[in-house]
Amino acid sequence: PPSRFRLACRSPAMEKEETAGTAAAAESHGSAAKRARSVDCGVTTADDFISRLPDAILGTIISLLPTKDGGRTPVLSHRWRHLWHSAPLNLEVSTRPRGVPTSSRVPPSAVSEIISKHPGPARRFYFLCRGAGAGGLHAQAASWLHSPALAHLEELHISNANPPLLESVLRSASTILAAKIDHCKFPFEIVPPMNFRNLNKLTLFNISISEEVFHRLLSGCHALESLYMADFRAPGRLRVISPTIRSIIFRHSSSKKVELVIEDAPCLLRLLLTDCNRDDCVTIRVLRRLIWRYWALS
Repeated sequence: PPSRFRLACRSPAMEKEETAGTAAAAESHGSAAKRARSVDCGVTTADDFISRLPDAILGTIISLLPTKDGGRTPVLSHRWRHLWHSAPLNLEVSTRPRGVPTSSRVPPSAVSEIISKHPGPARRFYFLCRGAGAGGLHAQAASWLHSPALAHLEELHISNANPPLLESVLRSASTILAAKIDHCKFPFEIVPPMNFRNLNKLTLFNISISEEVFHRLLSGCHALESLYMADFRAPGRLRVISPTIRSIIFRHSSSKKVELVIEDAPCLLRLLLTDCNRDDCVTIRVLRRLIWRYWALS
């Protein structure tokens, strides 16, 4: 038969080539299985470029992830198992009404466990205090910020906090470099003055604050260079006294009149007014002669 003829007529070279092909296929299959086992066991391969990065870079990557995602990185492989504990902590906490998802943020009930497992330092603390039950958290939030995990906090973002909670957080976050406070009501009085020796950038958005408390807040910022203020539910006058401030951005979209007084800011280089819909709603007064490099109205 033709099949028997072809089998009988195979040359030694053909048999050698067939044997080599079979061996190569077996080796390829074995290598693939070995790579699969290596991934399962947490051993990095040449194709895993991210895991080959230094610990410091991987720690920075983890610190930029949302809290829940950063906490899941130890399950990726043996290489990642210890990195979350040594990476700067990014803690995002949210109080929401029941039935409303919190996305990548964690509820207040989980914070104590997180900071007990993470030795610090912390890069960022974000606290959204919206919903029922947020009123009794001011003492708890202060205890979080006094923990070793948050002892050297760099960035603070607090939203929708009531006056006692806001005051507790601000008094406990003296090491911050940048702060954002939005949709909050400041207490009518803060005694003694706050002390932010390293705060460089301050953002205030949609807040209610008295003239005296605003003055005390700026007086406590000893290294402030950038100030962003928007949509204040504030008194008619805001005084700026700062020996270090270099940039002010002021946005006022309300129809209520407000007066911005640059009383003493010798290092101020830029004043930018944005979204000022009516010319008669914002008054700028400069009580000390300044050297302007940039001034704009949009």
